[in-house]
Amino acid sequence: MKAFRSILATLLVSGIFVFFACESALGPNEIGGDTNLDLTKVGGEFVANLYPDVWVPGFDHLKDTAITTKNDKGNVTIHVRSGFDTVFISALDSYLGTNLLPKELKTALIDKYLKMFGATLDTSNKQKMHLEFDLKMKVTSEGIQEYMSGGDTFSNPHTIVKYSANVGDKYEYTDSEGIKVTRTVVSKSTTDDYYMGFLMIKVIKVEQTKEDPVVDKITYVTNHKFGLVAVILQTKTGKVVKLGIFPPNS
Repeated sequence: MKAFRSILATLLVSGIFVFFACESALGPNEIGGDTNLDLTKVGGEFVANLYPDVWVPGFDHLKDTAITTKNDKGNVTIHVRSGFDTVFISALDSYLGTNLLPKELKTALIDKYLKMFGATLDTSNKQKMHLEFDLKMKVTSEGIQEYMSGGDTFSNPHTIVKYSANVGDKYEYTDSEGIKVTRTVVSKSTTDDYYMGFLMIKVIKVEQTKEDPVVDKITYVTNHKFGLVAVILQTKTGKVVKLGIFPPNS
Protein backbone atom coordinates (compact mmCIF):
# COMPACT_ATOMS: atom_id res chain seq x y z
CA MET A 1 0.00 0.00 0.00
CA LYS A 2 2.95 2.32 0.72
CA ALA A 3 4.25 1.94 -2.84
CA PHE A 4 0.78 2.38 -4.27
CA ARG A 5 0.15 5.62 -2.44
CA SER A 6 3.47 7.05 -3.55
CA ILE A 7 2.95 6.24 -7.19
CA LEU A 8 -0.60 7.53 -7.20
CA ALA A 9 0.74 10.77 -5.81
CA THR A 10 3.20 10.89 -8.69
CA LEU A 11 0.48 10.21 -11.23
CA LEU A 12 -1.72 12.92 -9.84
CA VAL A 13 1.06 15.46 -9.45
CA SER A 14 2.46 14.77 -12.90
CA GLY A 15 -0.61 15.89 -14.69
CA ILE A 16 -1.52 12.49 -16.11
CA PHE A 17 -4.96 13.76 -15.15
CA VAL A 18 -4.55 16.53 -17.41
CA PHE A 19 -5.20 14.55 -20.62
CA PHE A 20 -6.65 17.04 -23.22
CA ALA A 21 -6.89 20.03 -24.06
CA CYS A 22 -5.40 33.64 -31.95
CA GLU A 23 -5.14 35.84 -29.09
CA SER A 24 -8.11 38.24 -29.18
CA ALA A 25 -9.22 41.11 -26.97
CA LEU A 26 -9.90 38.59 -24.23
CA GLY A 27 -7.91 38.65 -21.01
CA PRO A 28 -4.92 36.38 -20.32
CA ASN A 29 -7.13 33.72 -18.72
CA GLU A 30 -9.95 33.74 -21.25
CA ILE A 31 -10.34 31.98 -24.59
CA GLY A 32 -12.96 32.30 -27.29
CA GLY A 33 -13.25 30.61 -30.67
CA ASP A 34 -15.23 27.75 -32.17
CA THR A 35 -16.39 25.09 -29.69
CA ASN A 36 -17.83 22.64 -32.23
CA LEU A 37 -14.70 20.55 -32.76
CA ASP A 38 -14.19 16.98 -33.97
CA LEU A 39 -11.61 16.68 -31.17
CA THR A 40 -14.20 16.91 -28.40
CA LYS A 41 -17.32 15.30 -29.83
CA VAL A 42 -19.20 13.23 -27.26
CA GLY A 43 -18.15 9.58 -27.47
CA GLY A 44 -14.65 10.30 -28.76
CA GLU A 45 -11.95 8.21 -27.09
CA PHE A 46 -8.40 9.36 -26.40
CA VAL A 47 -5.48 6.95 -26.17
CA ALA A 48 -2.46 7.60 -23.96
CA ASN A 49 0.90 5.84 -23.77
CA LEU A 50 3.64 6.23 -21.15
CA TYR A 51 7.21 6.71 -22.38
CA PRO A 52 10.06 6.90 -19.82
CA ASP A 53 13.65 7.74 -20.81
CA VAL A 54 14.51 4.06 -20.37
CA TRP A 55 11.79 1.53 -20.96
CA VAL A 56 10.57 -0.38 -17.90
CA PRO A 57 8.65 -3.62 -18.64
CA GLY A 58 6.27 -3.07 -15.73
CA PHE A 59 4.89 0.02 -17.45
CA ASP A 60 2.99 -2.29 -19.80
CA HIS A 61 0.68 -3.04 -16.88
CA LEU A 62 -1.05 0.36 -17.14
CA LYS A 63 -4.32 0.52 -19.09
CA ASP A 64 -6.16 3.79 -19.65
CA THR A 65 -9.44 4.83 -21.22
CA ALA A 66 -10.53 8.45 -21.66
CA ILE A 67 -13.88 9.19 -23.29
CA THR A 68 -15.60 12.53 -23.86
CA THR A 69 -18.95 12.35 -22.09
CA LYS A 70 -20.14 15.96 -22.40
CA ASN A 71 -19.46 19.10 -24.40
CA ASP A 72 -21.40 22.19 -23.38
CA LYS A 73 -20.23 25.08 -25.55
CA GLY A 74 -16.61 24.03 -25.23
CA ASN A 75 -16.80 23.05 -21.57
CA VAL A 76 -15.76 19.44 -21.94
CA THR A 77 -16.01 16.52 -19.53
CA ILE A 78 -13.71 13.55 -20.20
CA HIS A 79 -14.14 10.45 -18.07
CA VAL A 80 -10.80 8.78 -17.34
CA ARG A 81 -10.30 5.30 -15.94
CA SER A 82 -6.77 4.07 -15.22
CA GLY A 83 -6.26 0.40 -14.44
CA PHE A 84 -3.02 -1.00 -12.99
CA ASP A 85 -1.58 -3.64 -10.72
CA THR A 86 1.21 -3.93 -8.15
CA VAL A 87 3.80 -4.60 -10.89
CA PHE A 88 3.16 -1.22 -12.49
CA ILE A 89 3.08 0.59 -9.15
CA SER A 90 6.40 -0.89 -8.07
CA ALA A 91 8.04 -0.18 -11.44
CA LEU A 92 7.03 3.47 -11.64
CA ASP A 93 7.64 4.11 -7.96
CA SER A 94 11.18 2.79 -8.30
CA TYR A 95 11.88 4.56 -11.62
CA LEU A 96 10.84 7.98 -10.34
CA GLY A 97 12.42 7.52 -6.93
CA THR A 98 9.17 8.37 -5.14
CA ASN A 99 9.71 5.34 -2.92
CA LEU A 100 12.24 7.51 -1.07
CA LEU A 101 9.69 10.13 -0.06
CA PRO A 102 8.61 10.24 3.60
CA LYS A 103 5.41 8.32 4.22
CA GLU A 104 3.71 11.40 5.70
CA LEU A 105 4.42 13.44 2.57
CA LYS A 106 3.11 10.76 0.24
CA THR A 107 -0.04 10.36 2.29
CA ALA A 108 -0.65 14.12 2.29
CA LEU A 109 -0.14 14.33 -1.49
CA ILE A 110 -2.58 11.48 -2.11
CA ASP A 111 -5.26 13.00 0.07
CA LYS A 112 -4.76 16.42 -1.49
CA TYR A 113 -5.05 15.34 -5.10
CA LEU A 114 -7.81 12.80 -4.66
CA LYS A 115 -9.90 15.59 -3.16
CA MET A 116 -8.88 18.20 -5.72
CA PHE A 117 -9.68 16.04 -8.73
CA GLY A 118 -12.72 14.31 -7.26
CA ALA A 119 -11.07 10.96 -8.00
CA THR A 120 -12.26 7.60 -6.73
CA LEU A 121 -9.82 4.80 -6.02
CA ASP A 122 -10.50 1.06 -5.81
CA THR A 123 -7.70 -1.12 -4.39
CA SER A 124 -9.82 -4.11 -3.36
CA ASN A 125 -8.18 -6.30 -6.03
CA LYS A 126 -4.44 -5.64 -6.08
CA GLN A 127 -4.16 -7.09 -9.60
CA LYS A 128 -7.01 -4.96 -10.95
CA MET A 129 -6.84 -1.66 -9.13
CA HIS A 130 -8.32 1.36 -10.80
CA LEU A 131 -8.62 5.11 -10.48
CA GLU A 132 -11.49 7.10 -12.01
CA PHE A 133 -12.15 10.81 -12.39
CA ASP A 134 -13.65 13.41 -14.71
CA LEU A 135 -11.41 15.91 -16.46
CA LYS A 136 -13.15 19.25 -16.84
CA MET A 137 -11.67 21.47 -19.50
CA LYS A 138 -12.49 24.19 -21.99
CA VAL A 139 -11.30 23.30 -25.47
CA THR A 140 -11.86 25.64 -28.42
CA SER A 141 -10.25 26.55 -31.73
CA GLU A 142 -8.27 29.23 -29.85
CA GLY A 143 -6.79 27.20 -27.01
CA ILE A 144 -7.14 24.98 -23.95
CA GLN A 145 -7.99 25.71 -20.34
CA GLU A 146 -8.33 23.42 -17.33
CA TYR A 147 -10.71 23.69 -14.40
CA MET A 148 -9.08 21.03 -12.21
CA SER A 149 -6.78 23.48 -10.45
CA GLY A 150 -9.85 25.31 -9.21
CA GLY A 151 -11.93 22.30 -8.17
CA ASP A 152 -14.33 20.01 -9.96
CA THR A 153 -16.79 22.55 -11.40
CA PHE A 154 -16.72 24.73 -14.52
CA SER A 155 -15.46 27.82 -12.74
CA ASN A 156 -12.10 29.50 -12.17
CA PRO A 157 -10.41 28.34 -15.40
CA HIS A 158 -6.64 28.35 -15.87
CA THR A 159 -5.08 28.60 -19.32
CA ILE A 160 -2.77 25.88 -20.61
CA VAL A 161 -2.24 27.43 -24.04
CA LYS A 162 -3.50 29.99 -26.51
CA TYR A 163 -2.63 28.96 -30.05
CA SER A 164 -1.84 32.57 -30.98
CA ALA A 165 0.82 32.68 -28.24
CA ASN A 166 4.39 33.77 -28.75
CA VAL A 167 7.49 32.36 -27.08
CA GLY A 168 7.83 34.01 -23.69
CA ASP A 169 4.11 34.46 -23.05
CA LYS A 170 3.08 33.51 -19.51
CA TYR A 171 -0.11 32.31 -17.84
CA GLU A 172 0.08 32.71 -14.08
CA TYR A 173 -2.24 32.10 -11.16
CA THR A 174 -2.19 31.30 -7.46
CA ASP A 175 -3.71 27.97 -6.50
CA SER A 176 -6.07 27.26 -3.61
CA GLU A 177 -3.11 26.75 -1.26
CA GLY A 178 -1.58 30.10 -2.10
CA ILE A 179 1.18 28.65 -4.29
CA LYS A 180 2.06 30.52 -7.48
CA VAL A 181 1.87 28.52 -10.69
CA THR A 182 3.61 29.80 -13.82
CA ARG A 183 3.06 28.45 -17.33
CA THR A 184 5.48 29.81 -19.92
CA VAL A 185 5.47 29.30 -23.69
CA VAL A 186 8.97 27.97 -24.34
CA SER A 187 8.76 27.03 -28.04
CA LYS A 188 6.47 27.33 -31.06
CA SER A 189 7.01 25.35 -34.26
CA THR A 190 7.28 27.08 -37.61
CA THR A 191 7.45 23.75 -39.47
CA ASP A 192 6.08 20.24 -38.87
CA ASP A 193 8.79 19.08 -36.48
CA TYR A 194 7.05 16.96 -33.83
CA TYR A 195 6.08 13.31 -34.18
CA MET A 196 2.60 12.32 -33.03
CA GLY A 197 2.84 8.65 -33.86
CA PHE A 198 3.80 8.61 -37.53
CA LEU A 199 2.35 12.07 -38.17
CA MET A 200 4.50 15.21 -38.14
CA ILE A 201 2.81 18.31 -36.70
CA LYS A 202 3.54 21.81 -35.44
CA VAL A 203 3.38 22.25 -31.67
CA ILE A 204 3.51 24.84 -28.93
CA LYS A 205 5.28 23.76 -25.73
CA VAL A 206 4.24 25.30 -22.43
CA GLU A 207 6.39 24.74 -19.35
CA GLN A 208 4.78 24.76 -15.90
CA THR A 209 6.69 25.41 -12.70
CA LYS A 210 5.58 25.68 -9.09
CA GLU A 211 6.89 24.85 -5.65
CA ASP A 212 6.55 21.07 -5.33
CA PRO A 213 8.41 18.34 -3.40
CA VAL A 214 8.48 15.86 -6.32
CA VAL A 215 8.04 17.61 -9.66
CA ASP A 216 10.59 20.03 -11.12
CA LYS A 217 8.49 20.98 -14.14
CA ILE A 218 5.69 19.82 -16.41
CA THR A 219 5.70 20.53 -20.14
CA TYR A 220 2.45 20.57 -22.11
CA VAL A 221 2.82 19.84 -25.84
CA THR A 222 -0.12 21.23 -27.80
CA ASN A 223 -1.39 21.48 -31.36
CA HIS A 224 -4.11 23.75 -32.75
CA LYS A 225 -6.00 20.82 -34.31
CA PHE A 226 -5.28 17.88 -32.01
CA GLY A 227 -5.22 19.72 -28.66
CA LEU A 228 -2.93 18.37 -25.96
CA VAL A 229 -0.70 15.72 -27.56
CA ALA A 230 1.74 15.09 -24.72
CA VAL A 231 2.55 15.86 -21.09
CA ILE A 232 6.21 15.59 -20.06
CA LEU A 233 7.06 15.27 -16.38
CA GLN A 234 10.51 15.97 -15.00
CA THR A 235 11.17 15.15 -11.35
CA LYS A 236 13.61 16.88 -9.03
CA THR A 237 15.81 13.78 -9.32
CA GLY A 238 16.12 14.31 -13.10
CA LYS A 239 13.81 11.49 -14.16
CA VAL A 240 11.63 12.20 -17.20
CA VAL A 241 8.37 10.52 -18.18
CA LYS A 242 6.33 11.43 -21.25
CA LEU A 243 2.63 10.74 -21.63
CA GLY A 244 1.85 10.68 -25.34
CA ILE A 245 -1.80 11.44 -26.16
CA PHE A 246 -3.58 10.40 -29.35
CA PRO A 247 -6.91 12.15 -30.07
CA PRO A 248 -9.95 10.35 -31.52
CA ASN A 249 -9.60 9.29 -35.16
CA SER A 250 -5.96 10.39 -35.34
